[in-house]
Amino acid sequence: MFHPSERALGMQESAIRKLDLTVQAQTGVSFYRLNIGQPDIFTPGPMMDAIATYRPEVVGYGPASGTMACRQAAADYCARWSPGVGPMDVAITTGGSEALLFAFTVVGDPGDEILVPEPYYTNYNGFATVAGMRVRGIPTSIHNDFALPSDAELDALVTPRTRAIVFSNPGNPTGAVYSKAELTRVVDWAGRRGIFVIADEVYRQIWFEREPASALSLEHARPWVIVVDSMSKTWSACGLRLGFLVCRNPAIMERVERLGQARLGPQPLAQAVAMAAFALPEAYYAEVREVYRRRVDAMVNALAQIPGVTAPTPKGAFYLMAELPIDDADAFSRFLVTDLRDNGESVVVAPGTGFYSDPASGRRQVRLAAVLEEDRIRRGVELLGIGLEQWLAQ
Repeated sequence: MFHPSERALGMQESAIRKLDLTVQAQTGVSFYRLNIGQPDIFTPGPMMDAIATYRPEVVGYGPASGTMACRQAAADYCARWSPGVGPMDVAITTGGSEALLFAFTVVGDPGDEILVPEPYYTNYNGFATVAGMRVRGIPTSIHNDFALPSDAELDALVTPRTRAIVFSNPGNPTGAVYSKAELTRVVDWAGRRGIFVIADEVYRQIWFEREPASALSLEHARPWVIVVDSMSKTWSACGLRLGFLVCRNPAIMERVERLGQARLGPQPLAQAVAMAAFALPEAYYAEVREVYRRRVDAMVNALAQIPGVTAPTPKGAFYLMAELPIDDADAFSRFLVTDLRDNGESVVVAPGTGFYSDPASGRRQVRLAAVLEEDRIRRGVELLGIGLEQWLAQ
């Protein structure tokens, strides 16, 4: 008998995409997709122009860590808040996903552990599984805006196999933003414990009250800080599949280069498009922030009209976790897709169970993404409320 590997069997189903096949099987219904972080903002014109004008004589292999021109452009972008970042501190990757996988692989061995504040981006668990590692959740609470726990509480989670702490700032799925003081505390804690910090800064430019500090800006922490970023969200280019990893530790970057060599090089066209993105003016980011601020406000205000719902206001990114008066988020989310119909419309949400190391912790929660126009967000949340009323009446 032939069987899949233990790693394949251990792969977690995506909380974000687990209902896709069920949605596709439905007929005669229009869905408001609040489950997935696919922005509908137009990809910036200079990036589209770069695609249209890309005419090499040969589309050949590129360097393992990306072209020097693209690495320099990414370094210049990061140097806006972390002066001194250079091209040798940057590796271009096939999406932020590969940047995370490279980071996990370079800091730990099979059997090692990674600490992650939960709820967390579902795919952290997937990348850890591929790397043969294990995610250990750091409990946070929806009732205090998912604040990070004290050093003593973090100490209690460390084992001899702990190799890194991973977090997104701003947070996916929580929308939490860590202050510079909070970030510094956790990074310094990791330094004292001899573990790496992997800072997911994919949403760094999307904030509403205070600008999040980059882990790159903590000069004293260079040896143990790795930052990952992506073109997907800020620049509305999810399909470009280009990301980058930044670390000012030469020994780490040398190993990342070897990982890149094993898979050859990232896509040349995507790198040309990324260079156009890095050259965009600051006004572009201010405009994006304002769009998402309005959308998040629309979502929070609409949720406030539904009895029994708890939903902290996000400080960044475009997600929020909502706690509902239910006991089975998976069944409820599926019910919305298969049973809820209001004038031929329904809504798709991501059940909260997939954002925790113990699914039971998310059984009363769903994640929502404010990636539609404001009127569509309001209607999507209205449908959620109608569905909740029908669910509770059963």
